[in-house]
Amino acid sequence: MASLASGVAPRLTRVHQIEPLAWAPLLAASEAEGWHMLSRLMDEWRSGANRYEQPGESLWAWLDARGFVIAVGGLNVEPAPGRPGTGRMRRFYVHPGWRGHGLARRLVGAVLASAQGHFSRLHVNCESSQSAEFWTRCGFAAVTADAVAMSRPALYTHVRLLPQLQPQMA
Repeated sequence: MASLASGVAPRLTRVHQIEPLAWAPLLAASEAEGWHMLSRLMDEWRSGANRYEQPGESLWAWLDARGFVIAVGGLNVEPAPGRPGTGRMRRFYVHPGWRGHGLARRLVGAVLASAQGHFSRLHVNCESSQSAEFWTRCGFAAVTADAVAMSRPALYTHVRLLPQLQPQMA
C-alpha cells in the first residue's frame, strides 16, 4: 500500500457508495489485526441495515492516489431508546501503513463538523487503551460504568458534548 512517500496526498471524501475492491486492503488489514468492525460495516451496507443515511449521519473515508480506502469513520444516530440528540461515532480504522500522518484526527474533525446542528452529545466505545487515549485527545471524556445507566451489551466508554449552535440575528 502506498504512503505519503508516493508524493500524492490522500483525499477525504464522504461515502455514498461502497466499491468492495477499493475497500479490500483496508478490510484485510483490520481483520489481520483482529478488528471485525469493517466486515460488519460491509455486511450492514450490503444488506441496507446501515447506510449512514439518517439525518446527521455520515460515513467518511480517506482514499489513496489509486482510489483505495486507507481510513474510515462514521457517525450514526444513537439507537438506544431515550437518547434524543445523541450520535455514535463508529467504525473508525486507519490502515497500519498510513498511521501517524494525522488522518484519524482529521477524519474525526470531518465527522464532528457534519454532526453540528444534528446532535448535542456523541458517544464512542473504545475497545483498547490506544483507542481510549486517541478519543481523549479528540476531546471525548471517559465515562465510568456507573455514571450513565445504559441497557446495552456494550457500555460507551467516552462522551463528548457538542456546542449548541444558536441562529445568528441579522
